[in-house]
Amino acid sequence: MRHTFLVLTALASVACVEPPESTRPLAPTAPLFAGGPNTEPPPQAWYSFADQVNVGTTAAPDWVPAGIQGDGRLRDGTTASGTPSNEYQGSFCGVWGTINPHAKGGNGNFNGDPDRYWSTSLPASCQPARHYRYYFNGTGAAPAIVYAHILAAGISGMASGEIRVQPLNMLGSGGSGGVQANFDDAYPPASSVEITRLPDVIDEFGRSVRQWRIATRGTHRAMGFVPSTSKKGGGGPVPNGITYFMPFQLTVTEVAFPFPTFP
Repeated sequence: MRHTFLVLTALASVACVEPPESTRPLAPTAPLFAGGPNTEPPPQAWYSFADQVNVGTTAAPDWVPAGIQGDGRLRDGTTASGTPSNEYQGSFCGVWGTINPHAKGGNGNFNGDPDRYWSTSLPASCQPARHYRYYFNGTGAAPAIVYAHILAAGISGMASGEIRVQPLNMLGSGGSGGVQANFDDAYPPASSVEITRLPDVIDEFGRSVRQWRIATRGTHRAMGFVPSTSKKGGGGPVPNGITYFMPFQLTVTEVAFPFPTFP
């Protein structure tokens, strides 16, 4: 398995604008439901990257191609031909996607990893492994193919309408040539990201479920990090002094138990 690791921690609040897009997962042809009568695992997560991002304002919008995009496939691995242009869901094609409960001592985290449970034994539609595309050098250049674990801390505890600003750290290089990207106000001109608890939506089974948006803000730039060569520093990542314009927007929707799986 190949993947990078993205961590989000809560800070403050701002506003964001999103383009129209699908807000809930599509129904599988023949859904299989996970869990038994005496088990109830955490809700799964359905998530999708926007193809374009508004880096302007509501009054003066400036839509640009997203610098972080999906792999152009639906949750069952088949090629997307409409809207959404990409989607991922926990327990589909080896994707790990969960929203841990915030109550009873839970951490409330969203976890999204496109290939955590992927293997060559999965159906043909799940081949190759799911991934993300990162445009470190702009959308006119070839993207890096990244297998990223996204961890958004504590979002399950957010109230409807709540907005947070927090850093997003890409720990690990994936296919990016050894460069990590940190969205963090602490490294100007890079900017932290914004998380918004959106209004509830109705899922494919008629249930009211929660939804969030994770999006870049400010400069929409990430600071590059590379492995340290210092033995005293333990080889951890250090800033390389280069920032990358990588605007993105990710919509995350709760998939309540019982939830479908594939295969």
